[in-house]
Amino acid sequence: MKRSNCHLYWLLSLAMILAFVACSKDGSQGPAGPAGPAGPAGPAGPAGADAAGITYSAWEPLAFDSIRDNNGVATKTGFFAIIDAPKLTDDILNKGLVNVYFNFDSTSKPYIVPVPYVDNNMYITYQAEKGSIYIVSNIDLSGGSIHTGDSPINLFRYVLVPGATAARSANGVDWKNYASVKKFYGLKD
Repeated sequence: MKRSNCHLYWLLSLAMILAFVACSKDGSQGPAGPAGPAGPAGPAGPAGADAAGITYSAWEPLAFDSIRDNNGVATKTGFFAIIDAPKLTDDILNKGLVNVYFNFDSTSKPYIVPVPYVDNNMYITYQAEKGSIYIVSNIDLSGGSIHTGDSPINLFRYVLVPGATAARSANGVDWKNYASVKKFYGLKD
């Protein structure tokens, strides 16, 4: 009896091997079956940024002037320019966000840094009041007269974000990184 069980085992093993070897993938593809039903809806994603009320300026070349003393004499301590920002309100100043960015290069080849900006040779800072943003630098950053190709360089832009709800969080936004703010709010160059 033991011997017949052993033969049965080997016969079944041989039959399985032959079945696998006999299967071939050389045949032609069969016709496509009907489309299956739609699967269940996935979970809702996080809410996107609400860009309502966000104001941003075009990239602007500014005309800088020397900082002057009370007698109107240039002090040679720095330069300033004024950006007209008519949508900069007291409400934005008190509850919102004012960001300024400087483009060392042109809009076709941007090299953008947030203001205030400091390196070994230069500083740029700003002050904001209702309707105006004052840019101060130790270097004359007048733009528009210097070009790379057909585009002016030394350009400034501001982004005004009104306050919405106290302690609102915008996770993942680096407010000092222009690319991060641009992506979050969908700003166009």
